[in-house]
Amino acid sequence: MSDKETNKFPSGWGDEPAEGRNEQRGENGVEEVSHASGVDDMDDNHGPKDGVTFNWVNLIIGVVVVLCFSDGANGLFSGDWVFYPCLAIAVVIHELGHVVMGKACGCFIKEMQVFFLSFISYKPKVRDGGSSWRDIRWSLGILPLGGVTIFKSREAKTKGEAEDLESEGLGTGSMEMGMTPATSPYIEDKPAWQRLLISAGGVLFNVATFLIIYVAMQCVAGEGGVFWGKLMMLSLILAVLNILPIYPLDGGSILFSLYEIVTGKKPSPGFTNVCGWIGFVFIVLFFWVFPEWLGGLLDGVFRLVFGR
Repeated sequence: MSDKETNKFPSGWGDEPAEGRNEQRGENGVEEVSHASGVDDMDDNHGPKDGVTFNWVNLIIGVVVVLCFSDGANGLFSGDWVFYPCLAIAVVIHELGHVVMGKACGCFIKEMQVFFLSFISYKPKVRDGGSSWRDIRWSLGILPLGGVTIFKSREAKTKGEAEDLESEGLGTGSMEMGMTPATSPYIEDKPAWQRLLISAGGVLFNVATFLIIYVAMQCVAGEGGVFWGKLMMLSLILAVLNILPIYPLDGGSILFSLYEIVTGKKPSPGFTNVCGWIGFVFIVLFFWVFPEWLGGLLDGVFRLVFGR
């Protein structure tokens, strides 16, 4: 979304500034919730450690929250053991859409997280001349509310962060000497049309997944099984939810990019912040207070797609 390319709902909502040093987040899930990484996940340079890291605190908190919002352990999955694995796969596909588009545009991606309150992460060991994909930290959370992709950004929110950038020879204003949008690793340096593609990447990947499974199931007379049927429907649902023109969902980020393409100006930070708060309130109302609104929207989409 805007300069803060974020990801969106149950799989990524727009892109809000992430809390790590010099980074931004990209989206997935109605819950653009702050990522709380443990101190033990960081090395001496304030960056994520290589290898596997585990956060027992997030795991315990997440389990307690899930149990509190369920009918006890027996009702945790409501008897549906297929739903959550399918949701996780749909979220992974959505976030990979942002990652692939971001990499294609030359962005530096800090982290891809599936679900929130991450309790386990893997950071490949960086090698000289190795693939830039080794820069990405891959995380799994306990709360099945969506996901997020975090892009490296020049924005620094504290004096300490600004000093870190200065020590790296990076400013907080325009692009560095000799750097072009094509070579810059920062998402805010990319032209609006590229940021639009990055924001739309998750939705495009979910739509492609839905179409592939739908066509395949038609070829075998619709006998795709419960797993593939659920994955197909969840991919469609994530695409619909994330394309809603609400910031910080993907749809809101796409609108901001379209505005910049048409006017040649980025929306002001104050305006995007106001839109973010309005969007948050709307998301709470739409998804939790009046879920029948969401049900009506999805029913309409299903009737349009499947003719019933």
